[in-house]
Amino acid sequence: MHLIRIRNRPYAVINGKDFAAYRWFDAGRAGPLFIQVAGRTPLHREDLPTDDWLVAQSHAGTIRVTTAWRKQWFDHRLDATRKLAFAGASTAGAYYLLLRYLTRRFGITSEDANLIARAGELAGRAGNDHLIDRVADAGLTDSHLLVLDLPPYLDTTRVTELLFDPTP
Repeated sequence: MHLIRIRNRPYAVINGKDFAAYRWFDAGRAGPLFIQVAGRTPLHREDLPTDDWLVAQSHAGTIRVTTAWRKQWFDHRLDATRKLAFAGASTAGAYYLLLRYLTRRFGITSEDANLIARAGELAGRAGNDHLIDRVADAGLTDSHLLVLDLPPYLDTTRVTELLFDPTP
C-alpha cells in the first residue's frame, strides 16, 4: 500500500488496485491511519496490509468511495490508555472532536459553542502541542488528523489549560 503523485495528484496502489486518493493520513512509523479513496474496483478489508482496518463503502454520485481507518486509533473509549486519532472534515473539526472527547473523559463542563470557538483557535495555530500531533493530509485536502497522546500524568488541570488557556 503506497501513495504516488501523478501531475501533483495523489493516487494509491493497494493490493495491486489503483485508486484516486482523496484523504490519506500517514502517522510516520505507524503507517496510514485513515484513508479515503475512489476507484472502479472496490477496496476491501482483505486488500489492506493488516487486519486492524475497518472499511466503509459509499458513493459520491456514480463514483465509488471507500473510507478505511485503523480501528485501535479511533476507538475513543473514555478509559483509553493509548494514542488516539481524530479526523474531521477540517482541522478545526478534528480539534472539536478531540476537545469533546477530553471534556467527556475528564468530566469538564463546556458548551458546544465554546468548544467550537476553541477548536477554531487551536486549528489556526502553527505547530504541535506536546500532547497533540498534527498529521497533514497527503491527499487532496488541507486538513490535519490529530493524534492525542494520553500519558498517565494527563489530568483535569492540564486538560482545562488546553481547553481554556488563550496562550499558545
